[in-house]
Amino acid sequence: MTGLGVRAAARRRVAVLRDVDLRRMLAAHAVSVLGDGFYTVAAMWLVYELTGSTAYTGLAGFLTRIPGVLKVFVGPVVDRLPLGRVLTLSEFAQGLLVLGVPIAAALGHLNVVVVLTVMPLLALANLLTGPAQNATLPRIVADEELVRANSAAQVTAKTMDAAARGVAGVLVAAIGAVALYVVDAATFVAAGLLYGSLSIPSREGGNSGSEDDSDALDFDRYLDDIREGVAVLTDSVVGKMLVASLFANFLTGVTLAVLPAFADAVGGPETYGLLLSATTVGIVLGSVAASAVDELPLGGTTIVGLASAGLLWALAVVLPGRLVTVALFALSRVPLGVYNVSVSATIQTGVPDDLLGRVTAVIGSASSLVLPAGMLLGGFVGARFGSRTIMLASALGSVLAGAYWLGVPSLRKFGPPTAVSSGQFG
Repeated sequence: MTGLGVRAAARRRVAVLRDVDLRRMLAAHAVSVLGDGFYTVAAMWLVYELTGSTAYTGLAGFLTRIPGVLKVFVGPVVDRLPLGRVLTLSEFAQGLLVLGVPIAAALGHLNVVVVLTVMPLLALANLLTGPAQNATLPRIVADEELVRANSAAQVTAKTMDAAARGVAGVLVAAIGAVALYVVDAATFVAAGLLYGSLSIPSREGGNSGSEDDSDALDFDRYLDDIREGVAVLTDSVVGKMLVASLFANFLTGVTLAVLPAFADAVGGPETYGLLLSATTVGIVLGSVAASAVDELPLGGTTIVGLASAGLLWALAVVLPGRLVTVALFALSRVPLGVYNVSVSATIQTGVPDDLLGRVTAVIGSASSLVLPAGMLLGGFVGARFGSRTIMLASALGSVLAGAYWLGVPSLRKFGPPTAVSSGQFG
């Protein structure tokens, strides 16, 4: 490609950012992710610091993520309520709850029970956010721009996340984990205000959240809505994609449970922040690359990508040196960044707009079941076999997920994300 062609392609990729509402949504999500990055490092390290046990860090991860199973029940709600209001109130609620830990510390009552209690409550307050964000994006950008919009969203959020986690590790070492909770509260409030400034069009053929949705609380209709979301998965190739993702997520959960102990063995809280930051940097690089490969068959890029990710992850665990470990961790996440953006765009294009909220809620609920189960198991198994062994198990999981895509014909032959037609999975 000539220099002129490269510049033209670059202009096409950033043209989607001209949309004011998309920029506001990206800004709101970035601020929220900043606080989440601080919170993730602070909370998990605080639990490890208070107990010194991977069993407790596994339990902490389980309690944080298990409420996500309920996402399947909020999907029909998201498809009806005003999305801007949902996003705003969710952020405000999280800002209020996160103050529980610094208040307990100020009163002299901070212990692991307090930290573990706040974790699931915060996750419950966040239930609507993910499905609402997924349902919002297709309403503010055109179908043909979804890959680029998803790429921009991933890059913005993951860049902020990487910076937050890297800085959080240093701050935990310097000032302690509790102080970061106060920052979290401020970021949640700021994100809520930004979400409240969005102008989100109603979905086609409906009047989301209006008085016309008189059956919004009808229980039979509510169950039918959930069944429709499940049916889209069971009756289309999306369900097969979900199987591989759930398997990989389970082993990712196992890994996250022992990551504080693994980082402590390598170098301490700074290393923990760096490892979390490195994985996020890899996702960012992959998200950027996704728009460059969106015309290649998804089946082929996924098979090669997952196998490469597993190999690089294993090398990161076995090779000595903190810098080598951090760098390989980052590289191992690049294929996953490509995968996340491509699959998100595929689902957002292929699933009809009026079903998208409940479909993504079902996917989120399934992921939120296997990930905490993996963390709970990983915490207890890690206490028995050590963190390094558990880290290698995650590498194996990535390779096996790639083998699954290779063995399923409809996945192996799946074409480019840009070739998916609007609503074809409906």
